[in-house]
Amino acid sequence: MRTVTHELGTSQVPVDPQRIVVVDRRGTLAFMLELGVEPVGALDATWLFGEPFHPLIADAAEAAGVEPIDSTDGPNLEQIALLEPDLIIGNVRDMAETEDKLAELAPTIGLAWNFADPLANAVTIGEALGLGEEAQALVDEFEASLDAAAATTEAPGTVSIIGLFAPDDIRIYREQNLYAAFAERLGGSVIPIEDELPLDPDDNEVNFVSMEQIGLASGEHVISFVNLSGEADAGYRALQSDPLVQALPGFQNGQVLEADPQLAFGAAGVTGMVAMLAQLVEFFDA
Repeated sequence: MRTVTHELGTSQVPVDPQRIVVVDRRGTLAFMLELGVEPVGALDATWLFGEPFHPLIADAAEAAGVEPIDSTDGPNLEQIALLEPDLIIGNVRDMAETEDKLAELAPTIGLAWNFADPLANAVTIGEALGLGEEAQALVDEFEASLDAAAATTEAPGTVSIIGLFAPDDIRIYREQNLYAAFAERLGGSVIPIEDELPLDPDDNEVNFVSMEQIGLASGEHVISFVNLSGEADAGYRALQSDPLVQALPGFQNGQVLEADPQLAFGAAGVTGMVAMLAQLVEFFDA
């Protein structure tokens, strides 16, 4: 056993766990698979992806034999118990206040997910599993590819990033979102700037706005987030037809990239970030 300090405190965990359960809908599973770790189970996120795991890692998860765990009313504790885990790890937000019960089943590591910097999460996960060097190598390799793309991609000018998720859930994303960070690394400028729309003090990655404020997303290019499930796509189609959205310069100029926001949060790990980067390079160079 070894001692791991994490968001929930300190735990004694196996040095070489064999039956890991992932209580997380974001990128913990993806990063673990990329590190060569094969969990026995992970939370089902069909509501988000249209299938249990993100499509970019679904084949790897199936090959590893990862069982989807129901999370309709929080993590299904009975299903997790039947998997006989020797380690439980995941985002504390997805544990749905079941931390104490999970800890009764196996040593539990709770992670505070950094939505603005999923590469940092990869290192945190690696360190929690005793694979810190391997995780840092994944990050370094990707950073090198990002630098290479920045050296050859034409600067895209101004870029705005929006999320049209529901009539009462309209968002403008800021510099701390990973798509925005990549756009800036490729030479772009993300707008609106803070003078036009002050950053949310509680979350400097995103502002929740009204449809009447969507005109602030006036970039020459628009990255428009659409979640993968059919229900999410239908909701987006209804909102993007609004005249205020269609009046945005990016829509007027046909410079709109419909993108999966979950990639920006690390849901498909470094694999997803490679896909993001290729998508942006093609979009900006078109």
